[in-house]
Amino acid sequence: MKMKSFVLVLCILFSGVFSKNALKRNEPEKNQKSNPLIWLILQQNEQLHALRARLVKLRDIAHESQKDMISLKRDMVALKSRFGNFAIDRNDKSLDEISSKVIAVANKRRIDYLTTKLEKFDNRKLEKQIKKQVLSQMESFNSNRGNSGGGDTYVRWGRSTCPSKKGTKLVYSGHAGGGWYNHPGAPAEPVCLPTDPNFLQKSGSNNAFIYGMEYESDTLGTKAIDNDVPCSVCHVQLGTTIMIPGKTTCNKGWTLEYAGNLAAGAVSHPAPSTYVCIDLNPEYIHHGSANYNGKLLYDVVGQCGSLPCPPYHEAYPLTCAVCSK
Repeated sequence: MKMKSFVLVLCILFSGVFSKNALKRNEPEKNQKSNPLIWLILQQNEQLHALRARLVKLRDIAHESQKDMISLKRDMVALKSRFGNFAIDRNDKSLDEISSKVIAVANKRRIDYLTTKLEKFDNRKLEKQIKKQVLSQMESFNSNRGNSGGGDTYVRWGRSTCPSKKGTKLVYSGHAGGGWYNHPGAPAEPVCLPTDPNFLQKSGSNNAFIYGMEYESDTLGTKAIDNDVPCSVCHVQLGTTIMIPGKTTCNKGWTLEYAGNLAAGAVSHPAPSTYVCIDLNPEYIHHGSANYNGKLLYDVVGQCGSLPCPPYHEAYPLTCAVCSK
């Protein structure tokens, strides 16, 4: 009876452990189809599942041990019926105790072995492998779906192309435009106008206007004055983008999209303006050097006072950097 109780308790314990683990494994499976990353992480846990399988095998060994004990007891009953009860009862009890000890020692050795293997298992290494493969899978997933959804966009002012780097693609190129420099009600924000516009009407109210953009400083490029400004809209497949004034490099963990010179409208002009980052190697629109004015860009210089000097300097033109992460 002691042996039966021992085996029964052992089976119940193992069944409880594996039932609990099975329930935990089933929870993320509900969302497995909706999130391919969960599926990938589950695949990486196969090593842990292999160890659990060994524990299942140990439970099977306990069942086999129980069958052996039942067989031994049947043999003892046969001996009693044939030779009588001469000290058989005592030997039967001794046999139960010896068998129980043998099984307990064997099971303990197996459990100690598996425990040692689990203690030596490097979870941090597995986490690094999972993270590396998840990032690789995300990059592949975003690369396959092209420019549809996710990521971020930015305008590269002064260039008709996007940087030649992995993960950045051209959405469209065009002409930089905005409000007239001398109109008080002109919009502050410039826009990148596509080269193939669509029109629905042939007349309007003539109250709001848009003009091309011109360089008004050679600091922004060699013989740049009066040249028209090109632009390109670029898509970054992963993460987000920022423009950092006063820098030509990005912070740690960020990737440089392009570096440039900070530009804005003149303080003497009534029209509001905003800061934009003009590429360090600007292009000029072909046949766009006539002085038509429009949205005008000047280099931005530091003015000491509320602006701390150093690190800034009086009348030094400011740089800029567009970074992605």
